[in-house]
Amino acid sequence: MIESWFFVLAMLAVLLIPGPTNAMLASATHQQGVPKTLVFIPVEWLGYIYGISLWALFIHLFEPIWPAFDVMLHIGSLLYVLWMAFHLWKSSHLQKHDQRHQHIRPTQLFVSTLKNPKTVLLAAGIFPAEAWNSVQNAAIVFTIFSLILIPVSIFWMVFGRALLTGSFAGIKADHLYKGSAMLLIICMLPMVFRVF
Repeated sequence: MIESWFFVLAMLAVLLIPGPTNAMLASATHQQGVPKTLVFIPVEWLGYIYGISLWALFIHLFEPIWPAFDVMLHIGSLLYVLWMAFHLWKSSHLQKHDQRHQHIRPTQLFVSTLKNPKTVLLAAGIFPAEAWNSVQNAAIVFTIFSLILIPVSIFWMVFGRALLTGSFAGIKADHLYKGSAMLLIICMLPMVFRVF
């Protein structure tokens, strides 16, 4: 069974950080409204499931040939997260993204989620190694992932739309990015201990 449940906090932090998929959800909600954008949640879920599963398959296939592959992905994903946190601290691209993508289709969201670097981070660094040992463990981890993804997606739809319309007085996208960077660094501490 899964030894440590710290991965739940790290998973929440990674899914909450602003990225291309979350920006697409916010833009789609801003342009089409919440009811039409709710259809995007299963599409995003499928993109993450396929992406995570593909990376897990690569890890499984390359580990016997190159045992350092898993460690390299852990370190690479950790460095990526730290870079992303630093990058998010000084940028906000939600409004620019909304202006560039005037009409977002479900296929665009699926491809964006599939190519999202968060998939390798989740497969290599955040999901526990025990998740791939049995179908039961994988089902538990993917169920927890799904239970976290749905409210995070709804959060980005509602909160992102409010940010784009300027509904929150005094709260700007910069605040969201800085808060996300801090949350990400705090929740990644268990991952740092796991790597070292």
